[in-house]
Amino acid sequence: MFTNTLLLWFLPLALVPIILHLLALFRIRTVELSTYRFLMDSYVQQRWRLRLLEYLLMFLRAAFVALIVLSFSRPVVQKFEFLVAGGTGRDVTIIVDAGATMTLRTGGKTSLERAQDAAKVIVDLLGPEDHVTVIRAGRRPQTMATGFALRTETINTNIAAIKPDPSRADLSLALSEALSTPARAPRMICVLTGGGRTAWSDLEGHPALRKLGPDTPFVVMNVGPSEPVVNVGVLGEPPRPLRAVIGLPVLLEATVANCSRDRPADATLSVMLDDKRVDYSNVALQPAQTTTLPFTVTPTRQGLIKGSFSLSADAFADDDAFLFCLNVEPRLEVLIVIGQSGPQSSQDPGYEVNYINAAMTSSLHAGKADSKATRGRSLADALSVTTTRLREMSRSQLEATDVVILDNAVMKPRHGRMLRQYVESGGGLLIFPGSRSDPADYAKSLLRGSELPKLGKPVGDPDVESSFSSLGEIDLRHPVLSAFDDPELDSFSTVQLYRYFPIEADATATGTAKVLVRLPDQTPILVEAAMGEGKILLAGFAATPNWSNLPLKPEYVPLLLRSVAYLRRPTQAQVQPAVRPHMPASLRLTESWSQARVEATDPDGQLHPIDVKYTGNGYTGTLLQTGRKGYYSFMVEPPVELSPERIELAFAVNLDTSREDFETLNEAEIGGLLAPVEPLYLSGSPDDPTLKNQLTQRREIWRLLIWVLFCVIGVEFFLATLRPSRGSKGREVGHP
Repeated sequence: MFTNTLLLWFLPLALVPIILHLLALFRIRTVELSTYRFLMDSYVQQRWRLRLLEYLLMFLRAAFVALIVLSFSRPVVQKFEFLVAGGTGRDVTIIVDAGATMTLRTGGKTSLERAQDAAKVIVDLLGPEDHVTVIRAGRRPQTMATGFALRTETINTNIAAIKPDPSRADLSLALSEALSTPARAPRMICVLTGGGRTAWSDLEGHPALRKLGPDTPFVVMNVGPSEPVVNVGVLGEPPRPLRAVIGLPVLLEATVANCSRDRPADATLSVMLDDKRVDYSNVALQPAQTTTLPFTVTPTRQGLIKGSFSLSADAFADDDAFLFCLNVEPRLEVLIVIGQSGPQSSQDPGYEVNYINAAMTSSLHAGKADSKATRGRSLADALSVTTTRLREMSRSQLEATDVVILDNAVMKPRHGRMLRQYVESGGGLLIFPGSRSDPADYAKSLLRGSELPKLGKPVGDPDVESSFSSLGEIDLRHPVLSAFDDPELDSFSTVQLYRYFPIEADATATGTAKVLVRLPDQTPILVEAAMGEGKILLAGFAATPNWSNLPLKPEYVPLLLRSVAYLRRPTQAQVQPAVRPHMPASLRLTESWSQARVEATDPDGQLHPIDVKYTGNGYTGTLLQTGRKGYYSFMVEPPVELSPERIELAFAVNLDTSREDFETLNEAEIGGLLAPVEPLYLSGSPDDPTLKNQLTQRREIWRLLIWVLFCVIGVEFFLATLRPSRGSKGREVGHP
């Protein structure tokens, strides 16, 4: 086999020395005469030697021309079988990097496509006695093909079936998989990779490297882009919205990163709901900069809404969209419970109710301003607010309520038992104490138990300004307060508490209380606590402007609305909006729906039956097959006696990448990670002749031919000096 076959047309030039020799046989020679007898004796003695030298010179000169032509033709020969373990072939393992960043497209092809092309070239050039194993390196290794190289078509089909993993590749696990079985013959490892730093990070000092002998060929071919790539992607954690309710604003966050270390980038990030852009933001990123952008969206309908954060397409399109789902629930049933009737005054419970009702129907919200007039009407439609007095509250009324707001109520033992049972069964309770509230009655009838927070005696005088208190530490990571985590809002900075109840809460690791807001002296003033399956949010201030100026501040409305959305009773079925790839996606069901029939659908449309089991925290069904980016859905068919309608809930799976995943290693860095193994590093396309020479049993021998050519020149020069000299005088005789 020859690399440059066209040059073989010059091979007949090797006949020129032979033709010249034949012509020289009939050349007229000049012989010096002394006596004819002496001439004949001398000629007979030297004739055999002259003939031999002339033929040797003829063949050497012909070989000289042939070697020149063959050297430029670059011949490739099959390696001798006796050099390969007695003709048993080799055990070749091809590891294909299938990490998320291998879909980076440059030059019209992705890095994974170039790796697949290179793998097919290797298989095609191997001998029939070579054994081939193809391993897909993703988050977990997967053997795609194994068998002798003569099954070329089957192996190449399996190579073409390699799909990218939404997570980074782990080459250390792939190498361990390659070495987990005994070698059938002398082993060879070939790694086809894009050179991403994170894929190689776990290989440094890995025990698998010690299993490779010093004579084991280890070839690394970098099929990634040769030039730096500017890529802007939506990365980071899935969004953390509250349970989405129609008309209630939901806060979403998108993390955008510039993966280039030396080039700035500009991008436009759009928020898409049901394929319609509802918001956008222009962002300018410096090299290697990462920024997080908050967005507030308000669902206008109930049911499943598929959303995404989208960027304009670039070389790596897979991280230009971050998917999420909003499973929007119908309207909230809110019950406001006020104290006993009394004279209408600023201290009367009805006075506080005016502010709570106003918040339930207000169009204000936390986050960016929105000029749409429909927001207020949507919010009003999303809430069903009922007001009742404590003495008129009933169990049936509580069972139909999502959240109870207890406003300046006088707590009686009977009412405390009803509210405790309501919360323990999953309901949410928001408590605003007031002038009629007795901390001892609350501790005895409702907040009974050492693990629950307690109200202290009221502090402060509305008529004495020196007794006022501002707010101190605020937990902006909590879902109720996360909407205020924006420096531009400067939230709660001007809030003043004129009179308040200090809260005693066990916020240690063993306690159930969680402090959301503290005063400057570290006194808790807003605390969350668990009670059975439900939650309580206890405020140390009243919902009236003569106890604080909070009801008059813009923070009051979103604080109240988000508290209601957070505390509401769990729905029959609930799922996260997005999960990481290969992580279990859990569907939570209430006890009444524990016998529901559940099926999951992946992005390819394949159905997966889901078993629902009791896990200690409720009834849960889990989908484990989350290895593809895209939208997944749960179809829940409840028991017939509960509801004839099915419920569809959805979640999304995104790429698990970071800015560091686009940092590539050079030859020296890869060599350092693989020590003591000394790899052969190649960088190029699959038709690189170096790859063909190093990874197969065919070898180019043009270098050897050059050395043979020099040897021929030397031998020819030596033989030419051995020929006897011929005189220039004498008479001419014909050659016999």
